[in-house]
Amino acid sequence: MNFYSMRQEFDRITRTADDATFSDYRDDFLNQSWQKISELFKIPSLKLTKCIDSVADQATYQLPYDYGGTDVYLWYKNSTSGNPKRLDPVTEEILGLMYEKRSGNMGSVLYYDWTQPVGEDYAERVDCVLTNNSVTVLSATAAALDVDKWIRFDPFTDVAGDTQNPGDYGYYISAVTAGVSFTLDRPYRGPASLAANPAIGRIRPAEQQQFVVYGNPSSTVTDAFTLNYYANPHRLYNDRDVPEWPSMGMAIVYMAISVGYDYLHFDEAARIWFGRAMSRVSALDKRRQTTQTLVHDMPMGSVSGRHTGPVSSAFWR
Repeated sequence: MNFYSMRQEFDRITRTADDATFSDYRDDFLNQSWQKISELFKIPSLKLTKCIDSVADQATYQLPYDYGGTDVYLWYKNSTSGNPKRLDPVTEEILGLMYEKRSGNMGSVLYYDWTQPVGEDYAERVDCVLTNNSVTVLSATAAALDVDKWIRFDPFTDVAGDTQNPGDYGYYISAVTAGVSFTLDRPYRGPASLAANPAIGRIRPAEQQQFVVYGNPSSTVTDAFTLNYYANPHRLYNDRDVPEWPSMGMAIVYMAISVGYDYLHFDEAARIWFGRAMSRVSALDKRRQTTQTLVHDMPMGSVSGRHTGPVSSAFWR
């Protein structure tokens, strides 16, 4: 189901309920509901992988801006040819002190923890010309050092004097033509801005999250950290946009109705629609789990059967 169909279904339900209260907030409610569902369930297509370079004696590294704030799996290798090892999450309270730097553990990183946001923008570009569904952002102040960083756009005033909100969505800068434009890794979704009414782009925004490692990276290593994480969903803005899990459309609509009633403090109605949304997502989740169960229970090698799983070295002898 694409965004156009979700909008239609949302309007159909609210007309049936004879409630036009939600019409002005429909798109916002739909995006809020998709965000809410992605926080309640592990959406397979939102599991992403990011590689991060290590820097000698640097303990703090930035998480991707679209990091969803939940699950993280982190591996580290101390050399380009080294074997990555999974790092264990541990809080500073448990560790007592940050992992000590001693000559005997040069290059050793064993643990990690979440830490505070970076706290300030790397830079701001005040002349960003945005085009909906385009990967190109025009900016005469674009700088070569902006590449491989994330950018977020502030609300701006259009030619009619109305405030337009690009939303709290980050975009990864994959290339820069200095003094001309940025190239984003995926198309911008949101209201367009003009050269006469540009948007402000914040490079590596102040709210971007970080993680800290306990150990001592002894040198700069390309792709030293391999990060698996669950990302925030992309914005639904155009009629043809689909959520990262396409069969999620009706669940998003039901959750949006729940968000709307919760906004109006109609708690009973909000709970009813929340339950309907959860039942649809749970059904999809169970179907996926059933497929996995069938694979794991498959007999292999004899009539009595052996569960599939890691093959031991003895098998090859």
